[in-house]
Amino acid sequence: MEDYLKVRYFDELFDIFSSQKEGWYAFYADYTHDKVHWSQEMVDFLGLPARIMDNDAALSLYVSLIHPDDREQFEQEAKRMFDGEKDELNVPYRIKNKDGIYTMVATFSKFKRDGEGKPVFYAGSVINYEKSYQVEPTTGLFTTQQMIELMEQYKKQDKSYFLMLFSVRDFSSVNNNYGYIEGNRVLRSLADIARLHRNGAEIFKLEGTKFAMLKAFDKGDESIHTFGVSEFDNIRKHLQEGVQAKYKKIFIDIYGGAVYTDDSEITPNTVYTSALFALAKAKENTSLDSLNVFNQSSILEDRKRLLMYNEIRESIRFDCKGFFLVYQPIIGKDSNRLVSMEALLRWYGDEFGEIFPGTFIEWLEKDAIFYDLGKWIIKTALEDAKDIIKIIPDFIVNINLAYPQLGRDEFEEELKHLVEESGVNPKNIRLELTERCKLLDKKLLRRRLEYIQSLGMQTSLDDFGTGYSAINLLFDVPTNQIKIDRSFIMNIQNEEPKRIMLKAIVDCARVLGAHVCVEGIETEELANYVKENFNITSLQGFYYSRPIQLEEFKKSMHKWM
Repeated sequence: MEDYLKVRYFDELFDIFSSQKEGWYAFYADYTHDKVHWSQEMVDFLGLPARIMDNDAALSLYVSLIHPDDREQFEQEAKRMFDGEKDELNVPYRIKNKDGIYTMVATFSKFKRDGEGKPVFYAGSVINYEKSYQVEPTTGLFTTQQMIELMEQYKKQDKSYFLMLFSVRDFSSVNNNYGYIEGNRVLRSLADIARLHRNGAEIFKLEGTKFAMLKAFDKGDESIHTFGVSEFDNIRKHLQEGVQAKYKKIFIDIYGGAVYTDDSEITPNTVYTSALFALAKAKENTSLDSLNVFNQSSILEDRKRLLMYNEIRESIRFDCKGFFLVYQPIIGKDSNRLVSMEALLRWYGDEFGEIFPGTFIEWLEKDAIFYDLGKWIIKTALEDAKDIIKIIPDFIVNINLAYPQLGRDEFEEELKHLVEESGVNPKNIRLELTERCKLLDKKLLRRRLEYIQSLGMQTSLDDFGTGYSAINLLFDVPTNQIKIDRSFIMNIQNEEPKRIMLKAIVDCARVLGAHVCVEGIETEELANYVKENFNITSLQGFYYSRPIQLEEFKKSMHKWM
């Protein structure tokens, strides 16, 4: 093909490619004629001297525009492609535009050789993420979406990879003491520090003050099991020198959680949720000064647990297949008859058997998909309760709520829709707040409970007497019932402090108009002791029945009536 025709055709192709999406700049290197052809958009973006340049001059000029901190990685990846180790170049970096400002971009390209292995052409696009709105504006880093996409790419390529999340501890104090402008300056500095210590990994800015470090490894590369620890430590050591704000240095610290996987069957969302789980545990442990690697104690156990989490997550995507509910009766103190039942979640997998929620719920709550499971639980429990309510008109079904449900903006509207769709009278529904719901903002929690009650449903505080539960919670939020955790009444006959505390809680609740249910009743002796000594309303535990599936529950009802 004549050169002038080739240029004309490629110009037309550039026009097509570059007009597809804003911020996508096409280029083409013709090794048979030693020329590089830039699209006009690329020339305008970088201020290049011409649309067609000699190959060596074009490469030298382009590399010189790349940020010094990113240049080495770009050159290493390009060399691997030119040496024949791979046939593509997909790499993010910062490059100086025509105004002298560094902009976050990425090259996505393919390299072609002839039958003898000689270079023929190299073509692709440079994506300006700031133009395509895929970069977090404060730090100039890629966002969660790009991170997940890259993990998907690693999965398709059957690569192992390591994901580390880290966040600033007590960042609110930085904003409160120095203002949001200085807070953003701190985040930009942290992004730069992370880039310095990334050791070939990609850096991303996630929601809030969370950052991510992602690196791929070849299958069988044992260094994946040790990567991240020194990188995390180096970032922390750098931060100990202080971050320069406008007028003074600001000292901050970070906490981090990480996970690695060499199994291409595990989805990126499962890996991400596991990293969030490890990060949350690191945040809780304020004395932890090292990277919290997900289930680091056993690589084999780690892999098995990830596989289980992955299967559980995928079950939700497929209409919650594998999940089922079991029910435990709640018996009235005075009537000694069945008054309600609590719906409890279970999951079954062929490889893992029946799994109790304590194994996966806290992990799953970090994933947005949990909300879909929560809706399924409510819908299923209401449907299952219908036949029992026909027999016992005042019967109540207790359904657990988790904090990811209460925190969603659409929660109230969707709850109302689920109840109306079921046809169950709201008076027959009691929604229990699990222990971690108490981590929510008190005003939001109160608003949600008031809304639930406004629909005619009751509310309950589960696991009372443990964790974040406290007497003053009774004053902060409106509730119709509290459920005393089983650990609180274990050996209560022989422990006077427990008896004094339980009496105080029960008396306070009853004065405030709340009923009291005692969980963990495992013997007749304990049931009689609690009924005789405390002004409670109902009892629940293995003495009456273990949690059982609906059909067995219906067949057993005569024992409690």
